[in-house]
Amino acid sequence: MTVRPAVLSDAPAVASVHVQTWQSAYRGLVPDSELDALSLEQRTAMWQRAIPRGGVWVAVVDGEVVGFVAVGPSDEPDAAFKLYPIYVLPSAWNTGLGYELAGAALDGRRDVVLWVFENNPRARRFYERFGFRTDGTVRTETIGGAELKEVRYRFNGAAG
Repeated sequence: MTVRPAVLSDAPAVASVHVQTWQSAYRGLVPDSELDALSLEQRTAMWQRAIPRGGVWVAVVDGEVVGFVAVGPSDEPDAAFKLYPIYVLPSAWNTGLGYELAGAALDGRRDVVLWVFENNPRARRFYERFGFRTDGTVRTETIGGAELKEVRYRFNGAAG
């Protein structure tokens, strides 16, 4: 396994991981109609714009991108950085890839926030084991007509 900064040619693979992980990890939480309508082409275009800005890492196993993470300046005034959720294909869950990705993205960064669906215990346990803690901030996101509560996590130091 290798974790490295993403390059533009990784965009289609990152988009594929993004779509596949949403469809597996969020099934039963996000409406099926939204998950089934995810567009690989739209996600590829999104990652083609995002990757050149930096802050995107990929996990590669046997030459295939199986996970990714992105981090950048926070758009929230009370935090320096924002971590976008770590996405790893289900076939690579429980292999340590998520920790490797988090370590790469958070290296040297403090005061990082992350939003997680409240009803996503698997992700919440992962981030808590890594050292993220809820900070009491919540919001509701509407996806496909479903109101989904999100909780904000904060990372202020070395991984746990």
